[in-house]
Amino acid sequence: MLWRLSQMQEENQTMNSSSDYGCDVCVVGKGLLGSATARHLAEMDLNVLLLGPDEPSVKSQHSGVFGSHYDSGRITRIIDTDLYCARIAEASISRYRDLEESSGIDFYQAVGHLAVSSAKDYIDEITNTARQLKVDFESLTNPELLDAFPYFSFANEVSGIYEQFTGGYVNPRNLIKAQSEMVLKADGKIITDTVSAIEKRKGFFEIFTESGKKVRANQVLVACGVFSERLMPGGQNLDLEICESTVLLAELSEENAMQLQEMPSLIFRYESEIEKGVYLLPPIRYPDQKMYIKIGHSESRPMSDPATNLTKWFQGDGDQAIGEWLYSQLFDLLPNVGLSNLKTESCAVSRSSTGRQFIDVMDESGIHVLLAGNGYSAKSSDELGRITAHKIISGEVPDEYSDIDFTVKHKRT
Repeated sequence: MLWRLSQMQEENQTMNSSSDYGCDVCVVGKGLLGSATARHLAEMDLNVLLLGPDEPSVKSQHSGVFGSHYDSGRITRIIDTDLYCARIAEASISRYRDLEESSGIDFYQAVGHLAVSSAKDYIDEITNTARQLKVDFESLTNPELLDAFPYFSFANEVSGIYEQFTGGYVNPRNLIKAQSEMVLKADGKIITDTVSAIEKRKGFFEIFTESGKKVRANQVLVACGVFSERLMPGGQNLDLEICESTVLLAELSEENAMQLQEMPSLIFRYESEIEKGVYLLPPIRYPDQKMYIKIGHSESRPMSDPATNLTKWFQGDGDQAIGEWLYSQLFDLLPNVGLSNLKTESCAVSRSSTGRQFIDVMDESGIHVLLAGNGYSAKSSDELGRITAHKIISGEVPDEYSDIDFTVKHKRT
Protein backbone atom coordinates (compact mmCIF):
# COMPACT_ATOMS: atom_id res chain seq x y z
CA MET A 1 0.00 0.00 0.00
CA LEU A 2 2.77 2.48 0.91
CA TRP A 3 4.60 1.68 -2.32
CA ARG A 4 1.50 2.30 -4.39
CA LEU A 5 0.76 5.60 -2.62
CA SER A 6 4.34 6.76 -3.20
CA GLN A 7 4.10 5.76 -6.84
CA MET A 8 0.84 7.69 -7.26
CA GLN A 9 2.31 10.84 -5.74
CA GLU A 10 5.47 10.62 -7.85
CA GLU A 11 3.50 10.16 -11.06
CA ASN A 12 1.20 13.02 -10.15
CA GLN A 13 4.18 15.38 -9.85
CA THR A 14 5.27 14.55 -13.40
CA MET A 15 1.89 15.28 -14.97
CA ASN A 16 1.60 17.90 -17.69
CA SER A 17 0.72 21.22 -16.03
CA SER A 18 -1.75 22.15 -18.81
CA SER A 19 -4.62 20.52 -16.91
CA ASP A 20 -6.87 22.59 -14.64
CA TYR A 21 -6.50 20.07 -11.82
CA GLY A 22 -4.19 17.18 -10.97
CA CYS A 23 -4.80 14.45 -8.41
CA ASP A 24 -4.01 10.91 -7.38
CA VAL A 25 -7.63 9.77 -7.74
CA CYS A 26 -10.57 11.48 -9.41
CA VAL A 27 -13.91 10.17 -8.14
CA VAL A 28 -16.61 10.76 -10.73
CA GLY A 29 -20.02 10.87 -9.08
CA LYS A 30 -20.87 13.06 -6.09
CA GLY A 31 -23.61 10.82 -4.73
CA LEU A 32 -23.72 8.50 -1.74
CA LEU A 33 -21.17 5.99 -3.03
CA GLY A 34 -18.80 8.45 -4.68
CA SER A 35 -18.66 10.83 -1.72
CA ALA A 36 -18.05 7.95 0.70
CA THR A 37 -15.21 6.55 -1.40
CA ALA A 38 -13.65 9.99 -1.81
CA ARG A 39 -13.73 10.53 1.95
CA HIS A 40 -12.00 7.22 2.71
CA LEU A 41 -9.37 7.83 0.02
CA ALA A 42 -8.68 11.35 1.29
CA GLU A 43 -8.31 10.07 4.85
CA MET A 44 -5.79 7.54 3.53
CA ASP A 45 -3.58 10.50 2.50
CA LEU A 46 -4.31 10.47 -1.21
CA ASN A 47 -4.81 13.64 -3.22
CA VAL A 48 -8.50 13.23 -4.11
CA LEU A 49 -10.83 15.19 -6.35
CA LEU A 50 -14.59 14.51 -6.09
CA LEU A 51 -16.44 15.55 -9.20
CA GLY A 52 -20.18 15.69 -9.88
CA PRO A 53 -23.16 18.03 -10.27
CA ASP A 54 -25.46 19.27 -7.54
CA GLU A 55 -29.14 18.38 -7.39
CA PRO A 56 -31.11 20.28 -10.07
CA SER A 57 -33.47 22.95 -8.74
CA VAL A 58 -36.30 21.96 -11.11
CA LYS A 59 -35.97 18.36 -12.26
CA SER A 60 -38.63 18.62 -14.99
CA GLN A 61 -36.47 21.23 -16.73
CA HIS A 62 -33.15 19.45 -16.23
CA SER A 63 -31.77 17.51 -19.19
CA GLY A 64 -28.46 16.33 -17.71
CA VAL A 65 -27.62 13.50 -15.34
CA PHE A 66 -29.65 12.79 -12.21
CA GLY A 67 -28.94 11.12 -8.87
CA SER A 68 -31.15 8.72 -6.98
CA HIS A 69 -30.28 10.37 -3.66
CA TYR A 70 -32.57 13.38 -4.04
CA ASP A 71 -34.49 12.56 -0.89
CA SER A 72 -34.60 13.23 2.84
CA GLY A 73 -35.25 9.72 4.11
CA ARG A 74 -33.92 6.23 3.44
CA ILE A 75 -34.39 3.24 5.72
CA THR A 76 -31.36 2.04 7.62
CA ARG A 77 -31.21 -1.30 9.41
CA ILE A 78 -28.96 -4.28 10.02
CA ILE A 79 -31.55 -7.08 9.96
CA ASP A 80 -31.88 -8.57 6.48
CA THR A 81 -32.44 -11.88 4.75
CA ASP A 82 -29.00 -11.52 3.12
CA LEU A 83 -26.04 -11.82 5.50
CA TYR A 84 -23.77 -9.77 3.22
CA CYS A 85 -26.26 -6.88 3.12
CA ALA A 86 -26.56 -7.03 6.90
CA ARG A 87 -22.76 -7.01 7.36
CA ILE A 88 -22.09 -3.94 5.22
CA ALA A 89 -25.02 -2.13 6.83
CA GLU A 90 -23.73 -2.98 10.31
CA ALA A 91 -20.26 -1.65 9.45
CA SER A 92 -21.68 1.59 8.07
CA ILE A 93 -24.11 2.15 10.94
CA SER A 94 -21.29 1.66 13.46
CA ARG A 95 -19.57 4.75 11.98
CA TYR A 96 -22.61 7.02 11.59
CA ARG A 97 -22.22 8.87 14.88
CA ASP A 98 -18.48 9.43 14.42
CA LEU A 99 -19.13 10.81 10.95
CA GLU A 100 -21.82 13.15 12.28
CA GLU A 101 -19.56 14.40 15.07
CA SER A 102 -16.51 14.86 12.84
CA SER A 103 -18.41 16.63 10.06
CA GLY A 104 -20.82 18.58 12.25
CA ILE A 105 -23.73 17.41 10.06
CA ASP A 106 -26.59 15.27 11.38
CA PHE A 107 -28.05 12.66 9.03
CA TYR A 108 -29.04 9.64 11.18
CA GLN A 109 -32.26 9.19 13.12
CA ALA A 110 -32.20 6.04 15.28
CA VAL A 111 -35.97 5.72 15.54
CA GLY A 112 -35.84 1.93 15.21
CA HIS A 113 -36.83 -0.41 12.41
CA LEU A 114 -39.71 -2.85 12.23
CA ALA A 115 -39.91 -5.77 9.78
CA VAL A 116 -43.31 -7.48 9.60
CA SER A 117 -44.75 -10.30 7.54
CA SER A 118 -47.12 -13.21 7.53
CA ALA A 119 -44.44 -15.21 5.67
CA LYS A 120 -42.75 -17.40 8.29
CA ASP A 121 -39.71 -18.05 6.07
CA TYR A 122 -39.01 -14.32 5.83
CA ILE A 123 -39.24 -13.79 9.57
CA ASP A 124 -37.05 -16.85 10.19
CA GLU A 125 -34.38 -15.62 7.75
CA ILE A 126 -34.03 -12.15 9.22
CA THR A 127 -34.08 -13.61 12.73
CA ASN A 128 -31.24 -15.95 11.81
CA THR A 129 -29.18 -13.08 10.36
CA ALA A 130 -29.81 -10.96 13.45
CA ARG A 131 -28.62 -13.77 15.70
CA GLN A 132 -25.49 -14.40 13.63
CA LEU A 133 -24.50 -10.73 13.91
CA LYS A 134 -25.65 -10.44 17.53
CA VAL A 135 -28.06 -7.62 16.68
CA ASP A 136 -30.17 -6.34 19.56
CA PHE A 137 -33.70 -7.21 18.38
CA GLU A 138 -37.10 -8.22 19.71
CA SER A 139 -39.53 -10.75 18.21
CA LEU A 140 -43.13 -9.55 18.41
CA THR A 141 -46.35 -11.52 18.04
CA ASN A 142 -49.38 -9.90 16.45
CA PRO A 143 -50.91 -8.76 19.78
CA GLU A 144 -47.52 -7.39 20.83
CA LEU A 145 -47.22 -5.47 17.57
CA LEU A 146 -50.62 -3.86 18.07
CA ASP A 147 -49.77 -2.97 21.64
CA ALA A 148 -46.37 -1.47 20.81
CA PHE A 149 -47.46 0.35 17.63
CA PRO A 150 -51.18 1.17 17.99
CA TYR A 151 -51.23 3.49 14.95
CA PHE A 152 -50.45 0.57 12.59
CA SER A 153 -53.08 -1.83 11.32
CA PHE A 154 -51.86 -5.38 10.66
CA ALA A 155 -53.72 -8.56 9.77
CA ASN A 156 -53.97 -11.20 12.52
CA GLU A 157 -51.38 -13.54 10.99
CA VAL A 158 -48.61 -10.92 10.87
CA SER A 159 -45.62 -11.05 13.26
CA GLY A 160 -42.54 -8.86 13.43
CA ILE A 161 -38.89 -8.24 14.29
CA TYR A 162 -38.06 -4.93 15.97
CA GLU A 163 -34.52 -3.52 15.69
CA GLN A 164 -34.86 -0.71 18.18
CA PHE A 165 -31.40 0.74 18.68
CA THR A 166 -29.62 0.56 15.32
CA GLY A 167 -32.52 0.83 12.87
CA GLY A 168 -34.18 4.01 11.67
CA TYR A 169 -33.45 6.23 8.70
CA VAL A 170 -30.77 8.42 7.16
CA ASN A 171 -31.13 11.68 5.27
CA PRO A 172 -29.18 10.95 2.06
CA ARG A 173 -28.74 14.61 1.19
CA ASN A 174 -27.16 15.29 4.58
CA LEU A 175 -25.11 12.10 4.47
CA ILE A 176 -23.51 13.29 1.24
CA LYS A 177 -22.88 16.69 2.83
CA ALA A 178 -21.18 14.98 5.77
CA GLN A 179 -18.95 12.87 3.53
CA SER A 180 -18.10 15.87 1.37
CA GLU A 181 -17.19 17.94 4.42
CA MET A 182 -14.77 15.23 5.48
CA VAL A 183 -13.21 15.18 2.00
CA LEU A 184 -12.50 18.89 2.35
CA LYS A 185 -11.17 18.50 5.89
CA ALA A 186 -8.70 15.91 4.56
CA ASP A 187 -7.50 18.46 1.95
CA GLY A 188 -9.42 16.88 -0.93
CA LYS A 189 -11.11 18.97 -3.62
CA ILE A 190 -14.71 19.02 -4.84
CA ILE A 191 -15.81 20.31 -8.25
CA THR A 192 -19.50 20.76 -8.99
CA ASP A 193 -19.60 19.81 -12.65
CA THR A 194 -20.69 16.99 -14.95
CA VAL A 195 -18.12 14.73 -16.60
CA SER A 196 -18.50 14.43 -20.36
CA ALA A 197 -15.61 12.07 -21.17
CA ILE A 198 -12.76 10.06 -19.69
CA GLU A 199 -9.71 9.30 -21.79
CA LYS A 200 -6.78 7.03 -20.97
CA ARG A 201 -3.34 8.45 -21.64
CA LYS A 202 0.06 6.89 -21.10
CA GLY A 203 0.28 6.50 -17.34
CA PHE A 204 -2.71 8.67 -16.40
CA PHE A 205 -6.29 9.67 -17.22
CA GLU A 206 -7.79 12.88 -18.54
CA ILE A 207 -11.29 13.71 -17.35
CA PHE A 208 -13.25 16.37 -19.25
CA THR A 209 -16.27 18.25 -17.90
CA GLU A 210 -19.22 19.85 -19.64
CA SER A 211 -18.05 23.32 -18.61
CA GLY A 212 -14.66 22.77 -20.26
CA LYS A 213 -12.53 21.85 -17.25
CA LYS A 214 -9.84 19.18 -17.56
CA VAL A 215 -8.57 16.95 -14.75
CA ARG A 216 -5.52 14.71 -14.87
CA ALA A 217 -5.48 11.79 -12.48
CA ASN A 218 -3.41 8.69 -11.88
CA GLN A 219 -6.58 6.72 -11.17
CA VAL A 220 -10.24 7.36 -11.86
CA LEU A 221 -13.32 5.87 -10.24
CA VAL A 222 -16.74 5.98 -11.88
CA ALA A 223 -19.57 5.90 -9.34
CA CYS A 224 -22.38 7.73 -11.14
CA GLY A 225 -25.22 5.37 -10.34
CA VAL A 226 -27.56 4.66 -13.24
CA PHE A 227 -25.72 7.16 -15.46
CA SER A 228 -22.33 5.43 -15.13
CA GLU A 229 -22.35 3.34 -18.30
CA ARG A 230 -22.17 6.35 -20.63
CA LEU A 231 -18.65 7.14 -19.40
CA MET A 232 -17.07 3.73 -19.95
CA PRO A 233 -16.03 2.01 -23.16
CA GLY A 234 -18.26 -1.03 -23.49
CA GLY A 235 -20.43 0.13 -20.62
CA GLN A 236 -23.58 -1.00 -22.39
CA ASN A 237 -22.32 -4.60 -22.18
CA LEU A 238 -22.17 -4.66 -18.39
CA ASP A 239 -24.54 -7.18 -16.84
CA LEU A 240 -26.60 -4.47 -15.16
CA GLU A 241 -30.30 -3.74 -15.29
CA ILE A 242 -31.67 -0.22 -14.85
CA CYS A 243 -34.93 -0.37 -12.91
CA GLU A 244 -37.51 2.35 -12.40
CA SER A 245 -39.14 2.98 -9.07
CA THR A 246 -42.05 5.13 -7.90
CA VAL A 247 -42.51 6.46 -4.37
CA LEU A 248 -45.45 8.26 -2.79
CA LEU A 249 -45.17 11.19 -0.39
CA ALA A 250 -48.17 12.15 1.75
CA GLU A 251 -48.21 15.39 3.72
CA LEU A 252 -49.03 15.30 7.41
CA SER A 253 -50.28 18.07 9.65
CA GLU A 254 -48.00 18.93 12.55
CA GLU A 255 -50.59 17.33 14.86
CA ASN A 256 -50.61 14.06 12.92
CA ALA A 257 -46.82 14.08 12.74
CA MET A 258 -46.67 14.35 16.52
CA GLN A 259 -49.02 11.36 16.71
CA LEU A 260 -46.39 9.34 14.84
CA GLN A 261 -43.28 10.86 16.43
CA GLU A 262 -42.12 7.48 17.82
CA MET A 263 -42.87 5.55 14.63
CA PRO A 264 -40.02 3.31 13.37
CA SER A 265 -39.16 2.74 9.74
CA LEU A 266 -41.09 -0.25 8.41
CA ILE A 267 -40.77 -3.04 5.87
CA PHE A 268 -43.91 -5.07 5.28
CA ARG A 269 -43.11 -8.23 3.32
CA TYR A 270 -46.10 -9.87 1.65
CA GLU A 271 -46.60 -13.53 0.82
CA SER A 272 -47.00 -12.75 -2.88
CA GLU A 273 -43.83 -12.87 -4.97
CA ILE A 274 -45.47 -10.46 -7.45
CA GLU A 275 -46.15 -7.67 -4.98
CA LYS A 276 -43.27 -8.51 -2.58
CA GLY A 277 -44.03 -5.72 -0.18
CA VAL A 278 -43.68 -2.06 0.77
CA TYR A 279 -41.41 0.09 2.90
CA LEU A 280 -42.54 3.04 4.96
CA LEU A 281 -40.65 5.98 6.48
CA PRO A 282 -41.83 7.88 9.57
CA PRO A 283 -42.76 11.58 9.32
CA ILE A 284 -39.79 13.57 7.98
CA ARG A 285 -39.46 17.30 7.42
CA TYR A 286 -38.48 17.93 3.79
CA PRO A 287 -36.71 20.99 2.34
CA ASP A 288 -40.06 22.73 1.77
CA GLN A 289 -40.45 22.56 5.59
CA LYS A 290 -43.52 20.32 5.35
CA MET A 291 -43.83 16.96 7.08
CA TYR A 292 -44.23 13.94 4.80
CA ILE A 293 -44.55 10.22 5.24
CA LYS A 294 -43.05 8.17 2.40
CA ILE A 295 -44.05 4.76 1.09
CA GLY A 296 -42.36 2.79 -1.66
CA HIS A 297 -42.56 -0.56 -3.39
CA SER A 298 -39.81 -3.03 -2.56
CA GLU A 299 -39.63 -4.28 -6.17
CA SER A 300 -38.61 -1.86 -8.92
CA ARG A 301 -39.25 -2.91 -12.50
CA PRO A 302 -36.80 -3.06 -15.42
CA MET A 303 -36.76 0.02 -17.63
CA SER A 304 -37.16 -0.41 -21.35
CA ASP A 305 -34.45 1.32 -23.40
CA PRO A 306 -32.74 3.32 -20.61
CA ALA A 307 -30.59 5.18 -23.15
CA THR A 308 -33.78 6.84 -24.41
CA ASN A 309 -36.03 6.82 -21.36
CA LEU A 310 -33.83 7.32 -18.27
CA THR A 311 -33.66 11.12 -18.32
CA LYS A 312 -37.36 11.37 -19.19
CA TRP A 313 -38.18 9.12 -16.26
CA PHE A 314 -36.31 11.32 -13.80
CA GLN A 315 -37.94 14.44 -15.25
CA GLY A 316 -41.39 12.96 -14.55
CA ASP A 317 -43.33 11.92 -11.46
CA GLY A 318 -43.17 8.16 -11.75
CA ASP A 319 -45.99 5.72 -12.52
CA GLN A 320 -49.36 7.03 -11.36
CA ALA A 321 -50.94 3.57 -11.27
CA ILE A 322 -48.25 2.40 -8.86
CA GLY A 323 -48.76 5.60 -6.90
CA GLU A 324 -52.45 4.80 -6.47
CA TRP A 325 -51.60 1.28 -5.31
CA LEU A 326 -49.07 2.67 -2.83
CA TYR A 327 -51.72 5.00 -1.43
CA SER A 328 -54.05 2.04 -0.86
CA GLN A 329 -51.28 0.26 1.02
CA LEU A 330 -50.52 3.36 3.07
CA PHE A 331 -54.17 3.77 4.00
CA ASP A 332 -54.36 0.09 5.02
CA LEU A 333 -51.32 0.47 7.28
CA LEU A 334 -52.29 3.83 8.81
CA PRO A 335 -56.09 4.01 8.53
CA ASN A 336 -56.55 6.59 11.27
CA VAL A 337 -53.95 9.13 10.20
CA GLY A 338 -55.01 12.13 8.16
CA LEU A 339 -53.05 12.46 4.90
CA SER A 340 -53.15 15.21 2.30
CA ASN A 341 -51.36 16.59 -0.76
CA LEU A 342 -50.32 13.23 -2.15
CA LYS A 343 -47.55 13.28 -4.72
CA THR A 344 -45.49 10.68 -6.52
CA GLU A 345 -41.81 10.91 -7.38
CA SER A 346 -39.54 8.93 -9.69
CA CYS A 347 -36.34 7.14 -8.82
CA ALA A 348 -34.13 4.53 -10.49
CA VAL A 349 -31.68 1.86 -9.34
CA SER A 350 -29.13 -0.35 -11.06
CA ARG A 351 -29.20 -4.07 -10.29
CA SER A 352 -26.47 -6.59 -10.97
CA SER A 353 -26.97 -10.22 -11.90
CA THR A 354 -24.97 -11.26 -8.82
CA GLY A 355 -26.88 -9.14 -6.30
CA ARG A 356 -23.53 -7.64 -5.26
CA GLN A 357 -21.84 -4.40 -6.22
CA PHE A 358 -19.29 -4.26 -9.02
CA ILE A 359 -16.12 -2.98 -7.31
CA ASP A 360 -13.50 -3.69 -9.91
CA VAL A 361 -11.32 -2.37 -12.72
CA MET A 362 -12.52 -2.36 -16.32
CA ASP A 363 -9.87 -4.44 -18.06
CA GLU A 364 -9.34 -2.50 -21.28
CA SER A 365 -9.72 1.05 -19.99
CA GLY A 366 -8.25 0.64 -16.50
CA ILE A 367 -11.15 2.63 -15.05
CA HIS A 368 -12.18 1.67 -11.51
CA VAL A 369 -15.91 1.26 -10.97
CA LEU A 370 -18.34 1.15 -8.08
CA LEU A 371 -21.66 0.14 -9.61
CA ALA A 372 -24.97 -1.58 -8.81
CA GLY A 373 -26.59 -0.17 -5.71
CA ASN A 374 -29.16 -2.97 -5.98
CA GLY A 375 -31.65 -0.89 -4.02
CA TYR A 376 -29.90 -1.16 -0.65
CA SER A 377 -26.72 0.90 -0.95
CA ALA A 378 -27.84 4.14 0.75
CA LYS A 379 -27.62 2.81 4.30
CA SER A 380 -24.41 0.90 3.50
CA SER A 381 -22.67 3.51 1.37
CA ASP A 382 -19.93 4.27 3.90
CA GLU A 383 -18.73 0.66 4.03
CA LEU A 384 -18.98 0.31 0.25
CA GLY A 385 -16.85 3.42 -0.03
CA ARG A 386 -14.27 1.93 2.33
CA ILE A 387 -14.17 -1.32 0.35
CA THR A 388 -13.70 0.58 -2.91
CA ALA A 389 -10.98 2.84 -1.50
CA HIS A 390 -9.08 -0.25 -0.34
CA LYS A 391 -9.44 -1.80 -3.80
CA ILE A 392 -8.07 1.32 -5.52
CA ILE A 393 -5.08 1.61 -3.20
CA SER A 394 -4.03 -2.02 -2.77
CA GLY A 395 -5.66 -3.77 -5.74
CA GLU A 396 -7.71 -5.94 -3.41
CA VAL A 397 -10.80 -5.53 -1.26
CA PRO A 398 -10.35 -5.75 2.54
CA ASP A 399 -9.54 -9.18 3.95
CA GLU A 400 -13.03 -9.73 5.39
CA TYR A 401 -14.44 -9.73 1.85
CA SER A 402 -13.59 -11.59 -1.35
CA ASP A 403 -12.61 -9.93 -4.63
CA ILE A 404 -14.48 -12.52 -6.67
CA ASP A 405 -17.81 -11.38 -5.18
CA PHE A 406 -17.33 -7.88 -6.63
CA THR A 407 -16.04 -8.84 -10.10
CA VAL A 408 -17.59 -7.00 -13.04
CA LYS A 409 -19.86 -9.23 -15.10
CA HIS A 410 -20.72 -8.76 -18.74
CA LYS A 411 -23.84 -9.70 -20.66
CA ARG A 412 -23.69 -12.86 -22.68
CA THR A 413 -23.55 -12.25 -26.41
